[in-house]
Amino acid sequence: MKLGIDEVIRVIREEGGKLRGNRITADSEFPKIQELINALAQFLENTCLFGEIVLHFPDMSFRMLKSVSDWRELMTQALTYTKTFKQALDDKSIELLTLLNQEINEDQRTADYVNPYRDQEQDPSSDASTKKKSKTKPKKGPSLIPPKNEL
Repeated sequence: MKLGIDEVIRVIREEGGKLRGNRITADSEFPKIQELINALAQFLENTCLFGEIVLHFPDMSFRMLKSVSDWRELMTQALTYTKTFKQALDDKSIELLTLLNQEINEDQRTADYVNPYRDQEQDPSSDASTKKKSKTKPKKGPSLIPPKNEL
């Protein structure tokens, strides 16, 4: 997973540099050079892939990203850039990018944002109130002692 995250970040850095150097934006004309088309496709794909990884494995991802110094700024810029290409993305990808932005930028989280994949610290007092009393199940099969029927 560490190799995958490192490779995604490398691709976003390199392809993003090519796109910025050639001034490719959502408002500009679609690139005609195959290298720039590939750079744009890889940039958009890897930004979405990074989102999938971080949203589905947040605790592990954040532990691995501690060693990368500027990953948060890089990904925030990548998210902003990628979201401008609405004509190339489907609705689920745009929703994914919005959730990723909230996951990596805590100051931009909405009140109802919850990542169900994140390990939640459980309060021990809440566990006691939510536990139900377990009932013992009667054993199946023949028995030497007849069951007791209480009235």
